Amino acid sequence: MGEPLTRIILDTDLAMGAPGSDIDDGFALALALADPALSVELVTTVGGNSDVDTSTRLTLDLLEVLRRSDVPVVRGADRPLNPALWHPDRGHPTAARPAEPVAAAEIVARVMAEPGQLTLVAIGPLTNLALALMLEPRIARAAREVVVMGGVYLEHTNVGSMPGEYNFWCDPDAAQVVLESGAALRLVGLDVTRQVRLDRRDCARMAAAGEFGRLAATHTEAWIAFQERVKPREEIEQGSCALHDPLAVAVVPRPDLVTWQEAHVAVETAGRVTRGVAVADLLMWEDPPPPNCRIATSVDAEAFRRLFLERMAALP
Repeated sequence: MGEPLTRIILDTDLAMGAPGSDIDDGFALALALADPALSVELVTTVGGNSDVDTSTRLTLDLLEVLRRSDVPVVRGADRPLNPALWHPDRGHPTAARPAEPVAAAEIVARVMAEPGQLTLVAIGPLTNLALALMLEPRIARAAREVVVMGGVYLEHTNVGSMPGEYNFWCDPDAAQVVLESGAALRLVGLDVTRQVRLDRRDCARMAAAGEFGRLAATHTEAWIAFQERVKPREEIEQGSCALHDPLAVAVVPRPDLVTWQEAHVAVETAGRVTRGVAVADLLMWEDPPPPNCRIATSVDAEAFRRLFLERMAALP
């Protein structure tokens, strides 16, 4: 008898399919569905790479392409916990209205109904997870694990206009709520995810496969071209793009793909210059703070690449 499936709730700001938008959330969803060790029980959406309505529509569209329209999708928060951080490109909410807890309530209901059974995988801003924790703090212990693509720990973004990694930068207050929750947390940060790449040769390989491969190749080509245009001095972004979110999905059944280290992480929520910056205490000095997570510190990029391309080739 094989190993039991790891059952996950995937929380995403999916944008694959929107012109000029990031594509890694779409690949993360596809990888989660393609991995025989995972069962996707629910997808929740959040505003981030696109507004939440667009993210919800694109998620439903992608599930149809992947022939998995049976997977339930629940629309989540359309703004960060702090409305002052709202970006005008992500819709037009009423500033006084709180972030919507619809997806958060569904997360709470499912996790509390089956304590210890569901893993939460968050690959967008952490607003839905924070709202769920605010509704029911006990989900921190009731979730089997929480795996997050977010933050940057051993490096720096080196971008003054976005000093924190994007997901934490969008809603730093939510990130801090999750970090303070007491959940079993694993964090996969930008300094590690930037090392796993998809290039134009991979696009050609995917385009020769099924419907998803052809769609994904088209959007990946466009995303690589966009990155080359807007980041002309970043050598790593020339000719390839990072697979940030798929790595966070891959480490759920394959934690050995990365090296983990205990840490105490906190996120800057109020600083104008340092919004969203994650400070990782690696517990090296005398009397360190208690660890609140494990962070990824390195990755076997080639092993991940082989796994990712193999899973993509198996999709319809």
